[in-house]
Amino acid sequence: MAVEKHILFEIEDGVGVVTLNRPERLNAVSWELASDLIELFRGLRFRDEVRTIVLTGAGRAFCSGGDAEFLSGADDRPIPGISGKDEQLQRYQRKTPAGPFAGFTKMIIEVEKPVIAAIHGPAVGAGLAYALACDRRFADKTTRMSAAMVRLGFAPDCGITWLLPRITSLSTALMMVETGEILDAGEAYKQGLIDELVDEGEALAAAMDYAKKLAQGPSVAVDLARRFVHKALTSTLDEMLDYEGVAAVMSAHTRDAKEGTAAFVEKRKPKFEGH
Repeated sequence: MAVEKHILFEIEDGVGVVTLNRPERLNAVSWELASDLIELFRGLRFRDEVRTIVLTGAGRAFCSGGDAEFLSGADDRPIPGISGKDEQLQRYQRKTPAGPFAGFTKMIIEVEKPVIAAIHGPAVGAGLAYALACDRRFADKTTRMSAAMVRLGFAPDCGITWLLPRITSLSTALMMVETGEILDAGEAYKQGLIDELVDEGEALAAAMDYAKKLAQGPSVAVDLARRFVHKALTSTLDEMLDYEGVAAVMSAHTRDAKEGTAAFVEKRKPKFEGH
């Protein structure tokens, strides 16, 4: 296992397990942590030995949102305009105030491999956005979810307004961003924010079981399918028919496509290699 001061990472049966490791802060996201998560995921995109990813948190939480020092303006990289330190800000942050906090939401999708969330305890603010950006969410009964930004007087960020109405109902999305109400695990499951609700302490095991099954599949085809489902959110049917045609040709040239076809003809279980 490679251990960094605020991220743990290991590979198990083709699954890269990424653990937010600030348990004393309920895995609150700092500028440095968000930046390092982006760099880690950017690298994982090109590591063939990692075929799926599980995202989770150490200790009692998945992720409690943005670090208080950033939100209060006490950090070296505060939100522009709230601390009097604007002259220290780089051009990048002047143009993108949320910086890597929002960038990690995008990177979860752009890694182009399935990302599965294993959730327990708080998943609020940025933490909720990161969970919603994942392909599937396994959560235990200690989970609590909130678009908490408004509770602090902030407008929502990190892509929450794009993700929520695509995963739950429009009215629930509006309620969450307008009130910051905290949903317990049962209510979050009812509203579709949780895909699989498991007993306390079982979320990681359930997420790993699902991720390992995906890792045993034809990874090129899986990754292309994932890419085009995301693309379909902003495309027409005609565009998607064209994209799917391209994906079919691309995946047809893989060894896994040949193996899958042969296994179907020979009436046996395929042995995919991810190539």
